[in-house]
Amino acid sequence: MSYSKGMKERIRAIVSRESKHCIGIDGGELSRARTDLKEAYLGYGYGVDKERAGRGLSTYVDRTMMETIEWAKPGLFRVFGNEEIVRFDPRSPEEEQAAEDATVYINQVVFGRRMFQIIHNVLADGLYQRVGWCIAHAPKKEKQQVDQYTGLTEQEAIALISQSGISSPEEVESVSYPDPQFGTLFDLTLRTTREEREIRIDPIPSERVIISEDAADVESARFVAHWEIKTASDLRKEGYSQALIDELPTESGDDEMPETRVTREVNASSTDAPEGTGALKRFKIWEAWTECDLNGDGIAEKVKVTYCGDDNNIVVLDFEEWPLYRAPLFNACSLPLPHAVVGLCLGDLVMDLQSLKTEMTRQYLDGLAFSNQAEIVVRTGAAGGEIDMESLLSRGPGNVIRAKGDAEITPLPVVTSSGEALQGIELANGMTERRTGISSRTQSIQADTLQNTATGASIMDEAVNQRLELIARVFAEMFFKPLGRYVLHLVHKYHNKPVQIRLKGRFMDFDPRRWDPDMDISVAVGLGTGNRQRLVATYQGILGIQQQMITQLGKNSPVRLTNLIYTCHKMAEAAGLEAPERFFGTEEQAAQAEQAIMNAPEQPSPEIQKLQLEQQKAQAKQQLDVQKAQTEAQRKAYETQAKTALERQKVEGQLALKAMELQGEKELDATRLMIGERGPELTNLRGV
Repeated sequence: MSYSKGMKERIRAIVSRESKHCIGIDGGELSRARTDLKEAYLGYGYGVDKERAGRGLSTYVDRTMMETIEWAKPGLFRVFGNEEIVRFDPRSPEEEQAAEDATVYINQVVFGRRMFQIIHNVLADGLYQRVGWCIAHAPKKEKQQVDQYTGLTEQEAIALISQSGISSPEEVESVSYPDPQFGTLFDLTLRTTREEREIRIDPIPSERVIISEDAADVESARFVAHWEIKTASDLRKEGYSQALIDELPTESGDDEMPETRVTREVNASSTDAPEGTGALKRFKIWEAWTECDLNGDGIAEKVKVTYCGDDNNIVVLDFEEWPLYRAPLFNACSLPLPHAVVGLCLGDLVMDLQSLKTEMTRQYLDGLAFSNQAEIVVRTGAAGGEIDMESLLSRGPGNVIRAKGDAEITPLPVVTSSGEALQGIELANGMTERRTGISSRTQSIQADTLQNTATGASIMDEAVNQRLELIARVFAEMFFKPLGRYVLHLVHKYHNKPVQIRLKGRFMDFDPRRWDPDMDISVAVGLGTGNRQRLVATYQGILGIQQQMITQLGKNSPVRLTNLIYTCHKMAEAAGLEAPERFFGTEEQAAQAEQAIMNAPEQPSPEIQKLQLEQQKAQAKQQLDVQKAQTEAQRKAYETQAKTALERQKVEGQLALKAMELQGEKELDATRLMIGERGPELTNLRGV
């Protein structure tokens, strides 16, 4: 979109006006406070230390701030060290899969690339520099691809060039040669340049960000900007003309913030940055987000302005209407103040105590020094006595001080307050614990810890960790939550095609175009997540309840196998184990198994199964009784039939025997007649 010629001047005037009324500018109150905090963190001394050292006094500097910050880091970083920091929640059942995909993609692909660096740099600045900053952006990146093809006909070569979308002749190299069969063939080399946008989250040094002094938060801030050093070569690569670059005010080493110089002094003998010439000439380039009515409709639009210089010496390089709903800068503050974008930090709570302990310890060490080697009074004497001053000034254990005449060496009495100094140091330690929650109990295990009861130790842990847990919740809700929402908008806008990425040992397909960028978002971390043992125990309790619900309710249970697998994954992650899907499988596999279970015939409840078993037993017993009765009846019938047949056979045998007897008598009588004998039986048979 083209704008009027005076629009750039209007924007330059807005930037010049707004940048003068920001917090974080060089020489401002925030810059001075951060310089003091960083010097205290690094253990810098005081202006009188050189003179004290010359007098032989202690120059000890307490490190309470460094100890507090460094002991707070492990617990806080462990809270945000899991694989899932933000979770997207669907607004309808149709968005459930999209929400799951967005959660995996944002946490694993975007956050996962530089998560530790983000956590360490940004949150560490929020602990002792009042506020830490990062930028979430999608810078343009040109990627050149070279493809070579051989043996193409003219029609094939033309079609290939047309399909590749090449518009410039310089991107095509062709070599033609005759062929006896096809006429002329071509060898092609195609150089295509693709523009890609990689979603990046980059930490920014705190001293390089300024924001309107009346801003309540970054999203509603009227003006917010950050700067970085770029060379003339960098600007040429970004497309700016050499004539415009020659007009820009150059950057010198004196332009650096005092906080930056303090950091460099730790390891560098000189903090002056070298001045470049030619293509290496250095410039302080700002990116600012402000509001301006670009189209004249009376409504101000969010505008991104790229400019060089400070105050009134500003040259606008470029400006554009910002396509997203807020500036891409995000702040992490450990102790936020209501209605203020920058609050206090953990270092502020102990900075005065560090000074107090430094002074107390110096007094204690000075008292010990005077007690062990008190000041002395030297009297040379009226009769010309003298003392060897060289041996007197080089005092040490076993030294001999030579004196002549009536010279005397008398020690001055020493009034020491070492006991009171030690009491003051202990008092300061107690105040540090009450303010920050960091104490020896949270730093390491003491010898008498095991003498306490488990309940007492648990209560003590809860009490001393409340401050750190609150800081963790502040970081989660006020830094990671808006950052996750904005990253989802970036992915939806610039990753506008399906992608396939290998995660957790397998390839997964994602289509950011189908994700609703305004999905609800929740933070996957909360109070108490820093204690791994307690978290594992919590997950174990949840797992037991889930198993009980599935056992009692079966298919009617609201808890599914996917819920069990999710709980097992979280329990493994809380225990510090990597790749939990190798132990319990993936949620996709659990969903498939769950679908198979749901499609299987429904199994009756244990009570119904018991009743059915009793019925089956009764039916089996009844059938057995019937079979027994039938068998007994058959047996009795067989016995009756056998007995009847036996009786019949017996009668038939008797009749046959009787007939045989009669037949034998007949034959006997006939024989007797033949031999002329007559017996009484024969006579009777003849009726005589």
